Amino acid sequence: MRVVATSSGLLIEPCPKKFREVPYLTCVRTARKYLRLRDFLHYGSQLIPERIESETWSMAWAYIREVDDVVDRPNVDATAILRNEWEKVEEALAGGVACREGRGLLRHAWLDRFFENLFEYYDSREVSRVLETIRKLYESALMDAYRRGRLLSRREMMKLIYYKAVAFFDLYFTLARFRMGTYAPKLAELLGVGLGMLDDILDAFYDLESGYINLTREDLEELQALAHPNDRAMIKRLLANRRFLRAKALYILKVLLRARSIAWKLRDPLARNLVLRLTEVFAAPILEGRFVPGAKYFFKGGRILLKLLPSDEMLAYEIGHKLVKKLLSIPQLTPALIKLWIRLVEEPGKQR
Repeated sequence: MRVVATSSGLLIEPCPKKFREVPYLTCVRTARKYLRLRDFLHYGSQLIPERIESETWSMAWAYIREVDDVVDRPNVDATAILRNEWEKVEEALAGGVACREGRGLLRHAWLDRFFENLFEYYDSREVSRVLETIRKLYESALMDAYRRGRLLSRREMMKLIYYKAVAFFDLYFTLARFRMGTYAPKLAELLGVGLGMLDDILDAFYDLESGYINLTREDLEELQALAHPNDRAMIKRLLANRRFLRAKALYILKVLLRARSIAWKLRDPLARNLVLRLTEVFAAPILEGRFVPGAKYFFKGGRILLKLLPSDEMLAYEIGHKLVKKLLSIPQLTPALIKLWIRLVEEPGKQR
């Protein structure tokens, strides 16, 4: 069996009759390797949970990420791809995804093994929550596909964020089994809204080239440009409008600060540190003056950790799982920037 990169994703040749015949550890290793090739935030998320939870999340996250990558490619029928993927989800739930003509996509093996873990290791409440979240993620992907070339209202854009970014954190927290108690749904909401809005700005130029306009009708009305929704040059200028960016930045900072206030109530230090570090990573582009389309957010120290980890993904997890807990105890922002953050939110009239 070999894995070949194609425009449709990673392909297995020859493909076994059932994906459950693809060795379990092969699925885990390849899913982790796929995430490692992206960046530390993608890869590092699976280093934090315990072993079974990490393996389950790795396969779910790699599957979601590859589907997104395939759909985002130019000149593809995103809706048709997504509907086909939903058929694969239903087939996997029914007992396994059969290959077609001796060939199969590796992500469907990840999907099959993910569901196998879900039903074997998680209780009925967790399974129900995961299945509900997967449905939201699928619907958000369809919503994204339908909005290509279209302007959304602010309400529609926020609904998309809830179905995509908020559902993502909901899925992660459930599969990872972080001890957050009753705070988990609210933290997923706040982190999801903050990340979703942040991504819309930082990825705005890339998304625009793919046909996605990350400005809403209300944004264009406020910027007095509603008559030019298809003028890409004007949209780019508007996305660099300082007044517009300040308003978005302040809202994101408020949302993330609320997540921090809840984080301090968590009794489990790992869950608490995870939320605190995520809020700092997402707030950093704003507080460090990098809140412009094309900028990136990253976990400081993550690149070094990736270089230190061995290529064997099972061993890398064992080492990384211990190291990442220590890394999560280190703030991502200086005390001065955290004080600035609080001041900006508490005194919105004062601008940097």
